[in-house]
Parts: sequence; structure tokens; C-alpha cells
Amino acid sequence: MLGARLQYVFSPVQLWPDMEPDNLQLTKIGCAQKLANHWDRRDRWEEGIASVAWSELPSEADLRGEPWILNMERGSKKELRAVQLTMQPGSAYILMGAAQGCTKQCERRCVGHNRCNCCWTHGVLASSDVVRQSMTLRVLADEEDSTSSEDEEEGAGGTRSSGADKGMGAEVAASNAKVADNATLEGGECAAAAPT
Repeated sequence: MLGARLQYVFSPVQLWPDMEPDNLQLTKIGCAQKLANHWDRRDRWEEGIASVAWSELPSEADLRGEPWILNMERGSKKELRAVQLTMQPGSAYILMGAAQGCTKQCERRCVGHNRCNCCWTHGVLASSDVVRQSMTLRVLADEEDSTSSEDEEEGAGGTRSSGADKGMGAEVAASNAKVADNATLEGGECAAAAPT
């Protein structure tokens, strides 16, 4: 049911057009913790990773809790670009293309957790007094699409940064069960939906 709802909400960007999600991950990030920037295993998943996140406890302003930040980074240490998107509790977001960094979309065809400068990494920044919970849905890649390789680090990759990239093209569409913010990150898409 959640997979079908996400497909409907993100239909403008064609999330999982000919498949259904077959993997569900539940994550809890404690107070004063963050989820460091990373790629989900590049050759393991089909294009399209969707997550819905909220705070464990309500806040004064919103029963769904506190906002949190989706941190996207790309490039070498010297030329690191970062985009930080403030997400309201209960929001859904997807990673596709270079924003997801899957092997099929990577210019270098990187596998595993190998680094490149062409794909974005993603991470989560939350306030120090909030526990964040999330559900992530993915589609497991076919065996012939997956490549088994060692997860050795290659080349220069992304590091932690706090700056925001003002050069990302941002388009605002209709909200209320439709895509609310569609932030295009040069070569990949990262879309966020308003809470419904």
C-alpha cells in the first residue's frame, strides 16, 4: 500500500514504472546523531529509493515532530558541492539518477560503495534533541544486473560539508498528494513530497 502511494505521489518522475518495491528498511537515528553521507550499494538496487521520515515524539508546532535536513554532496574534497533540503516530518523523498548513484547511472559505472565525483551522496542531519525514524523502500536489482566486487574506496569522493549549493535548479509544483518540491541536482533528481 505504501509503495503504491509513493508511486502515485511521484508519478511525475516515474518512480518504479514497471516494478514494485520488494525491500523495506526501518531506521532510527538517535538524539545528537546523524546519518553520514553515503551511497546505498550502487549495484544492488534498481533506480528509485523512496523514504518517509518523522520524529519519534511530537513537537509543539507539529504532531509529526521536528523538521530534519537531507544533505546531498558531490565532488572532490577541493570542489565539494552540497545541497541541504529541509524536510518536514512525515515528508517522503526519492533519490533517482545521479542523486541515487546507482551503477547504471554513474558515468564511471562504480559498483558497491566505490567513490566517484559524478554522483551525489546522501545523509541526514537532525536536531540534537530529536529521534528520527524512517521507512525506506527499494527494488532489488536482478542478479545479472548486480556485479560482485569488493567495496574498496577509489578516487576522490565526497566529504562532510555544511554549505548549500544555490546553483541547483528548484521547481515547485502542486502539493497535497503531489510532488511539492522537485530539486534537480545536475544529472540526477531528488524529489520531496509534502506530508499528506
